[in-house]
Amino acid sequence: MIKRKKKDINKASASKREWSRLRRMPRLMVYGFGIVTLFWYFWCVIGLIIGGLYYIFLKDNAWKRNGIVLAIAIGFVTVFVHFYHDIAPLTIVIWYSVIFFISYSIYLLILEILKRKEIISKKIIHWYHSYEKLSKRKHRAIEIIVILIPITMWTSVSIDLGVMFDNNPRLLWVNAPTMVNSDVTFDITVEAWDPFERLSAVYKGYVEFSIKSYNLTNFDLLINTEANLPDSYTFTGQIFGSDIAYEIRDGKDNGRHVFQASITTPGFHYILVNDSITRNTYYSNPILVNNYTSSDPFIVWGDLHTHSQLSDGTGTADHSFYYAKHIACLDFNALTDHAEIMMFSPWSLNILESSTNNWYEPNNFVTFHGIEWTCVRTGHYVIIFSGNTLLKSPILDSYFTVRTPQALWNVLDDFTLSHGVKALALPHHSTKEAYIQDWTYTNPKYVKIAEVSSVHGEFLFEQRHELNYVSAIDPPPSYTNGSSVVDAFTMGYRMTMYGSSDEHDGHPGHSLSHTRAYIGHQRPFSLWHTRNEHPYPGGLTAVYVNNLTREGVFNGIENQRIYANSDHGRPILTFKVNGTPVGDGSTFIANSSTDHREINVFVAQDGAPVALKSKSASVTPNWIPNWNADIEIIKNGELWYTEQISSPIVNISIIDTEPIMGTTYENSCIKRGNNYYINPYSDNPIDPSTLNTGGYNYYLIRIVGENGRMSYAGPIWVEY
Repeated sequence: MIKRKKKDINKASASKREWSRLRRMPRLMVYGFGIVTLFWYFWCVIGLIIGGLYYIFLKDNAWKRNGIVLAIAIGFVTVFVHFYHDIAPLTIVIWYSVIFFISYSIYLLILEILKRKEIISKKIIHWYHSYEKLSKRKHRAIEIIVILIPITMWTSVSIDLGVMFDNNPRLLWVNAPTMVNSDVTFDITVEAWDPFERLSAVYKGYVEFSIKSYNLTNFDLLINTEANLPDSYTFTGQIFGSDIAYEIRDGKDNGRHVFQASITTPGFHYILVNDSITRNTYYSNPILVNNYTSSDPFIVWGDLHTHSQLSDGTGTADHSFYYAKHIACLDFNALTDHAEIMMFSPWSLNILESSTNNWYEPNNFVTFHGIEWTCVRTGHYVIIFSGNTLLKSPILDSYFTVRTPQALWNVLDDFTLSHGVKALALPHHSTKEAYIQDWTYTNPKYVKIAEVSSVHGEFLFEQRHELNYVSAIDPPPSYTNGSSVVDAFTMGYRMTMYGSSDEHDGHPGHSLSHTRAYIGHQRPFSLWHTRNEHPYPGGLTAVYVNNLTREGVFNGIENQRIYANSDHGRPILTFKVNGTPVGDGSTFIANSSTDHREINVFVAQDGAPVALKSKSASVTPNWIPNWNADIEIIKNGELWYTEQISSPIVNISIIDTEPIMGTTYENSCIKRGNNYYINPYSDNPIDPSTLNTGGYNYYLIRIVGENGRMSYAGPIWVEY
């Protein structure tokens, strides 16, 4: 009988222990989920809440301690990531999390050992007992103070009340096509922007239209321009603001209205819009009006490098294309999500392909199939395709499936041949240390253009070079030759400059991450840290095309008939050497090395307010556009000529009489062992004598606005 009772007691005890273990499992799983949220951007607040609830409401002292540790870990890393910019945020979080929780585990292990060996100080035990004797009210007060520490840390950098509630209008943005036919009706989009360059849903201003025109040949101001401009108009909007006003579909303007106009007089024209709220007059981009034929090329604008929630970006693919077309007013867009992330959800490739095809409207809006190949050792490439199919097998992941540039070229060879399409590989953010570009792996069949400006900064020159006026993020620890776009030209690689956004905030063609609206509660929401490491405005690319189709735009890009701009501005820019323009080889052949070269630059500047690093576009009372700028002619990688301008439309010609000598990168190579490399980061041995321009010159231009806007064209190569 006694044995049976003991057996029953043992069973009950074992059952109780088992039930206790089962009860702890959900608690442990929720805590584990809280740790996972530490890797999320704004939404690590979930882990902060979990930690706080554990600390306040659980009675088990060990779990209370675990809870506050989780909360403090999240609060601290959030602040650290916000202020420390030398390392990518996600990298910081990964290393911090690993080190923090390993250290915490070691601490718990040591604590347990000390307890078992009774080495813990009597003073600590005495202090603990004293704490236990405190009243419940004092206990609760201490708990509140302790939990307020991580909450305050997180809130101080994760909540921006201005971004949340200030949607009041600050300026207008006026957009029109760059080139239109005389007497043909075209759209004028007028947008009211708040302090963070978002549509102002509460804007109810009264606008009036006028026009400022310049002669087509001598660029003199025209007095009597024949045009049919929109009537005056009062916008309709909301009582309360919205951080995503374009999603309000109630028939009101909500900060954006599309008007129609036509211009008869040939020339360069600016549409001027006077605003009753800010009491300023805003300029459109320049509009070139002439009598064109169907065979004449025209300029279209787009963004070749953007991301969505299918990888480490924000918003759906459909949202991205909607924003690109209707809000950023792009003519073309490529959604190029990261392959190494999409490989974990292969169905994402089908979503991307379907959305890209659904949004393609020939003669209206062009979308390109694209994807990003990420290689830490040799640099990133955005791959865009001319056809209606996305490369989905193999997935272009550089860690497992396509690990080297040569493997990438082989895959592109197979895909383009089997599908009868073309592909381009677009290098970008080349001077960043984390993904520094190794130009020696360049395949000229696919690599025809190189990114010069994006949300990461400018890459024309090394980040510390005296001609790099704005720098970029993540520089190598010391001056590093061989990664900039100019260095690639000096090595003899004949590419042309393009600009893109590389946005991750759901706003192709007009990233907001350089404003305070990078904050995590800005919609579309994001789980990724990639929004708070993009302090520069995103760039755009202009392409000369014969028609607005995939084939037409792709051919323009492939044949390098392009130029670039550093933000949402859309100037008109032409660059020629002895009449030879950028594109279709970009090469002028002189009769001898002493032939004179006439370098011609024409620019019609955009009058829109300018976006800058970590600063929104803004205006002051009685604001007028700042037309002061420098036209820089860069020859063989060095600043050769500068001309200051102060007018919106300028045409200059400069003669180069110096002998054509070319340039070389040979002396910048480094030697490791018996081999030469372009810089310490390269793993590809190279013959230094092959890195030169073959004795030929190259010229490129950069327009450096006093207001901070930059435009780029070239290079043009001069052979003999």
